[in-house]
Amino acid sequence: MDYSSDWILRLRGLGQRLGILRPMQRAYRALFRIDYEEAFDSALKARIRPGDTVWDVGANIGHYAPQFAAMVGPQGKVVAVEPSPSSLSELRQAIAACANVVVEEIALSNESGEAEFYLSTEGASANEGLSAVGSDGGMVGSRVPVLRGEELARRHAPNVIKVDVEGFELEVIEGLGVTLHDAGLHTVAIEVHFQTLARRGRSDAPKRLSALLQDAGFGVRWTDPSHLVASR
Repeated sequence: MDYSSDWILRLRGLGQRLGILRPMQRAYRALFRIDYEEAFDSALKARIRPGDTVWDVGANIGHYAPQFAAMVGPQGKVVAVEPSPSSLSELRQAIAACANVVVEEIALSNESGEAEFYLSTEGASANEGLSAVGSDGGMVGSRVPVLRGEELARRHAPNVIKVDVEGFELEVIEGLGVTLHDAGLHTVAIEVHFQTLARRGRSDAPKRLSALLQDAGFGVRWTDPSHLVASR
């Protein structure tokens, strides 16, 4: 199913306005026996090959990076992209034994420079870029360096990109520029944060994400209502 389609987006919007979106999602997963993220994990990992360079964009505290490192092997590389000061210590501990992991203390977006990065007192974080969404009470901000993905690709040309950036996934994909069309990039896997995007006024972002990927020659498959895997 295409979860970026107009009717799905309208249904999500209605559920959000009525305050019943999360119960709807839980019921949907129970009805269709969808284990959140399991199908995404399997689809993503099935695409990783020995020798690949994998970008873990939004590496957080290192859930995926050590797994990717083992999968790509000594001839491959994992680029763990994480701007959050609160996550970097645990991330470095998680990959301490992985000689093939490089940590980039940056955020990726569609322009380079600096941006305010907000960390919630509850632990959720968001790279705010040029917007102010999420910067209300309970959020602590700090300035972090921001880079377009096509600039990072000059140092580490990717074969696989995994993206989990709390509602700024469209900016990450836009910032890839020519890298998105590089034949060496065979897989892009994204967690799409629909509700955060809607709060930012970017409800159209899932559809635009899908269109950008398809225009670059990828086939797009949604593994569940929140995750897509694009491959070629």
